[in-house]
Amino acid sequence: MDTYKRAYRKLGNQGLFDSEERTSMLSALGNPLERLAETIDFEMFRETLEAGLYRDRLTKAGAKPYDYVLMFKILVLQRMYNLSNE
Repeated sequence: MDTYKRAYRKLGNQGLFDSEERTSMLSALGNPLERLAETIDFEMFRETLEAGLYRDRLTKAGAKPYDYVLMFKILVLQRMYNLSNE
């Protein structure tokens, strides 16, 4: 496994307070990721996910991949709420 930090896709252009406002709004609505994060330490899956999913890129062309742990969280939420990819 490589020792350098991998570059993942950015989550878009964000203003100075956009992240805080979005987080507080989601918290007020009952953010399911906050409840999951209190229960499960998703970082313990990072090594396994990266070992199983990482492939060397042949070129620098194309989009950077999403963070593996973030995608794992999305899959957990999809399964919990019976959502499809679309």
